Amino acid sequence: MTQWEPSDRIDRSPTYVSSALALAAGVLTVTVTADLATGLVTCVAGVVVLAVGLTVGRQWVVTAASALLVVGVLLAAAEGAAVVAALIGMMGALLAFDLASTAVDLGEQLGRETATARVELLHAGASTLVGLVTVVVAFAVNQSVTGDQPVSAVLGLVIAVLLLVAALRRADPVA
Repeated sequence: MTQWEPSDRIDRSPTYVSSALALAAGVLTVTVTADLATGLVTCVAGVVVLAVGLTVGRQWVVTAASALLVVGVLLAAAEGAAVVAALIGMMGALLAFDLASTAVDLGEQLGRETATARVELLHAGASTLVGLVTVVVAFAVNQSVTGDQPVSAVLGLVIAVLLLVAALRRADPVA
């Protein structure tokens, strides 16, 4: 019977590919909120917490970081961010959550060293495509509303977020 050496244990840390893509999505969110102070500060805090969550491999930290990113985008929208910027920022925040969750889940289930790059890239591509379609549809709905009413922009943003979350949950090949 062979004894397990410490070097033989499986590293259950989040995977590298999805972690890097999640951080890139978080940086996208920071970039689109860069003009508005409150949204920017909150989004930067979200990316920092996301990096910590991916370092320690805890889902609740990743979820908290994503919540900070979403709140940052909503604050930026309330401060007057353009609708397109808010939609893209929200897409980035939700992609960061989705990809970071995938990194944590794959790490826990298969281990960091397992060859999962193809699956991770396919998942990231599908999630990004769903996000982009949602942004386009939400922007089209926003543009079709007559009048310059900020309430319609917020309503369009909320509908887009709900559609994106629903689509990402259904498109998740890992779960």
